[in-house]
Formats: sequence, structure tokens, C-alpha cells
Amino acid sequence: MQIGDISRLLGISTRVIRHYEIAGLLQPSRCENGYRRFSRADLQRIEWIRDLIAAGFSTREIARLATCLEDGPGDGSNACSVALHDKLTQIDQALAVLKARRRVVADRLAVLPATTAHAPTTDQPPARRPRRA
Repeated sequence: MQIGDISRLLGISTRVIRHYEIAGLLQPSRCENGYRRFSRADLQRIEWIRDLIAAGFSTREIARLATCLEDGPGDGSNACSVALHDKLTQIDQALAVLKARRRVVADRLAVLPATTAHAPTTDQPPARRPRRA
């Protein structure tokens, strides 16, 4: 498969795939004309990289997990397991911080006068006011 095929198949841009290669996360073979040739293993590796990035890993962190990428997500190596557990702990800590911040804001909102009770409490940004001419 060539880069365009991979891009369409996975729904990611060719630029992202090239970025993975530049970051050292991917080393596709090359044809005589210089075109990249991606194997099934490369496809699985790109999916694994994409999943790790979506989970909050940086390309630098992923590069340190090279053995996981080579063996795929089912790899049972200790280094991969530790890295994934560490990331999960970081995510849990970030969630706890955000929940605490939300509680503070909700508590402050609860004591505001009733005239401001119509203020949005969802994740939606407040409506923009029209500009004066």
C-alpha cells in the first residue's frame, strides 16, 4: 500500500503519516521510485500510534515504547505495561483536578443572585453579544 491508500483507509492525512515517519515512529520501505510502501504491520503500527496519541501520549513518549509498536497492542512487555499504567494515572489525576475545579465554580455559581441563574451551565461557550455600530 502507498501513503494515499493508508490515509484513506485510516481517515488520517498523509501529512500525519509523514510526521510519524519524521518522528522516528515509522520506517516504511521504499520502492525504486522512492515511493513509500506500507505493509500490514505498518498499518497496525500507525493505528497503534494514532490510539496512543489520542490517549495523550506525545510522539517522544511513543518513541520510547518502540517495542510495543513493533509487537502491537497485545504485547505484554513490562515497559509497555508500566508506561500505559503511568499514563492512566496521569489521566486520573487530571480528572481529579478538573472535578475539583468544577466543584469550586459550581459552588460559586450556586451563591450568585437569582438574576444570573439563567447563565449557561453546560460546556457551551456564552453567546456573543452583537457589536455596536
